[in-house]
Amino acid sequence: MVRLYDAQVMHARLWPKRHGFTHRVFCFAVELSAFGRIGEGLALLGEKGWAPYQLRAADFLPASTVFGAEGVPQDFGGPAATLDQRVRAFCAAHGETLAPTARITLIAMPRAFGKSYNPVIFFLVHQGGRLHCGIVEVHNTFGERKAWFLGPACRLIGPAGEESLVLRTPKRFYVSPFSGLDTEFEFTLRSPDDRLAVGVDHFEEGRKTLISTWTGQAVPLTDSRLAWLTLKVPLLILKVVGLIHLHAAWLWLVKKLPFRRKGDDIPQQRNLRHPTPELLRKE
Repeated sequence: MVRLYDAQVMHARLWPKRHGFTHRVFCFAVELSAFGRIGEGLALLGEKGWAPYQLRAADFLPASTVFGAEGVPQDFGGPAATLDQRVRAFCAAHGETLAPTARITLIAMPRAFGKSYNPVIFFLVHQGGRLHCGIVEVHNTFGERKAWFLGPACRLIGPAGEESLVLRTPKRFYVSPFSGLDTEFEFTLRSPDDRLAVGVDHFEEGRKTLISTWTGQAVPLTDSRLAWLTLKVPLLILKVVGLIHLHAAWLWLVKKLPFRRKGDDIPQQRNLRHPTPELLRKE
């Protein structure tokens, strides 16, 4: 199953100075069993070739050497592993061996006109008819990645029976020059159905300083809808990367927030993959 979402990202900085924005995106929820058949019958979506929008398994949770390893050893199944195998290996390394029948769903933006960048991607695992566990992988604009595991202990049931996974965990990853590294992320994952709702919040010294949500409505997956979304959200990936840098410039030049260089806190950058040459030189 592949679902298309007409979505929006909301980002609100609460401290030390308020700043926020909302922008349109579109994204997909893809069951990993659908890889190999994505885009069948469509001209604008595929896994390879000339399709302007592509969902390539190699773009997500790639196996690589871990820089600054700490805590539970990271396992991504090796360079030849499929995406399904990489997810299962990562879960197994954290003590959760998934059943062969487990249903794994990826939430991500597609590669657009050859460009690939997701600030964050989500994997949700359903097993035994319920939401069982998940993975969140955060990417920075330097090409680095860091993954976190949300185990069964993170599972919450809402008053109406809705399932979610919630984890508050040390960050120790450079994402923004305006946020410390010795801080915390709080991830909230909900199963995507007709509605999409996931979030990543940021805490410093127990205070919530940043709220980020990714919400959307499922729409028909057709070439005409993808064409309309192309007009509605042109240059999807370039827009996302451009807005990240634009708002960073605003926070620095207008809001006058203190700027942290990436190379200043190398001991705080742990468990990441694809480290920059600067990290490797100073390690």
